[in-house]
Amino acid sequence: MASKSKAYFYLVLACFFWGATPLCGRILKDSLSPMLITGARFTLVSLILFAFLFFKGGVKSIKVSLHDFKLLILMGVLGIFLHNTLLFEGLKYTTASNAALIESIGPAVTSVCAFLFIGERLSKYGWLGILISLIGAVIIVSKGSLKVITQFEFNYGELLVVTCEILWSVYVVISYRLSPNINALSVTAYTALVGAFLCFVFGCFGNLLIVYKIEFIDIVSFLVLSLFAGIVAFASWNFAISKVGASKGGIFVYLIPLFGAALGFVVLGETLIKEEIIGAMFVILGMIVSVRAKLTNKVNSK
Repeated sequence: MASKSKAYFYLVLACFFWGATPLCGRILKDSLSPMLITGARFTLVSLILFAFLFFKGGVKSIKVSLHDFKLLILMGVLGIFLHNTLLFEGLKYTTASNAALIESIGPAVTSVCAFLFIGERLSKYGWLGILISLIGAVIIVSKGSLKVITQFEFNYGELLVVTCEILWSVYVVISYRLSPNINALSVTAYTALVGAFLCFVFGCFGNLLIVYKIEFIDIVSFLVLSLFAGIVAFASWNFAISKVGASKGGIFVYLIPLFGAALGFVVLGETLIKEEIIGAMFVILGMIVSVRAKLTNKVNSK
């Protein structure tokens, strides 16, 4: 029982640090350019992970097959380079709370991508859950205004965050094609390295690696992004999932947008209008319906 309690604590811890990502990005928006935030963050992450893998198992532990290497490059482009750069760009124009709530559509978008690209089947309740989540996302980005929807007057930053979630969902679906025995740390290390490399290449040529100012809060935010959201959260999540299983652990992703919105409110003093709260409730309800539908399918198929 104590072991399970410890695992649940680590799941909450991981979700808390992942929920802090929009907050940190919002703080850093006036200090570093999006390209530099992403490049520096994932350079640090990849160096730490490769060092850990090397000291743990030598060169053999960081080798991957050519098949996996090609997929890891694609994942690094979509899930690290584009996803994070666009996220931090979007946080210039929308609040951390809004970004966190919008990011909660991720599981629903991933289910759609899995259906389109790898033929994963969903029950009618699974599709119902996705529809509910997407309705919630539309309510959030439109602030409940029909005019915003009909005249396409959405907030630019919020559209970027939606794009980010689509890119991340494609990243997740591509990962299903990796060899089953590939080390999860290796996946993160390689994709982080690819993403960081592209940031510095495009950043140098486009003069997009900019430091506006550096203050103590910026250093703290960067370390939270890199060490805690990038490594501690990942390690905590994998440890916990190995103890309680993916099905039970996966339910904890509901906490990420809630932590994100709460941190934006507490730390930055952001406010949420009632339409955004209603939209968030739709998104979370849709996630619950989708997950319960998947779990039911698994039980019925045995």
